[in-house]
Amino acid sequence: MWLSLLSIISIILGALIGWLIPWLDKIAYIYILHPEAQVAQYVKYQIDQKQWRAAFNSLNRRAKDFDQLTTRGILFQLAWVVLAFFAVTSAAGWFGKTLVLTLGLRILLEEWSEYVKDREALKQKLFWQIKREFSDSELKIYLIVMTLVVAWLARLTI
Repeated sequence: MWLSLLSIISIILGALIGWLIPWLDKIAYIYILHPEAQVAQYVKYQIDQKQWRAAFNSLNRRAKDFDQLTTRGILFQLAWVVLAFFAVTSAAGWFGKTLVLTLGLRILLEEWSEYVKDREALKQKLFWQIKREFSDSELKIYLIVMTLVVAWLARLTI
């Protein structure tokens, strides 16, 4: 009874934290990485004025302005694959497995959504660390491969 309850709590906490990590990446962008950016100054002002809902809405509404987020870069995502494989195959509990899989799933869902809406913005966010232009077909291949990787990693947990 207690063991299954602890497993459920671990799954919920891992999923919650994994889902929030990309959002925390925006906070790091605002306060540490690019505090000079217009969107960073705007959201910081709202937070300083204790306008929490407006700040949260600005983070979501102005998502295009966050063009160099760590978790959206290809280098982070390739490192994530290694970390996720390690967590899924080596972690004894569900917390770590759920955290890395939820993080990967959220990033992947946001990338597919942006692929449909604005491919050029997605290319800028994904490949900003690499000084090379990528075609739409290369982008699609990358997203398909990452989808298969996430599905494979999820399958390993069963």
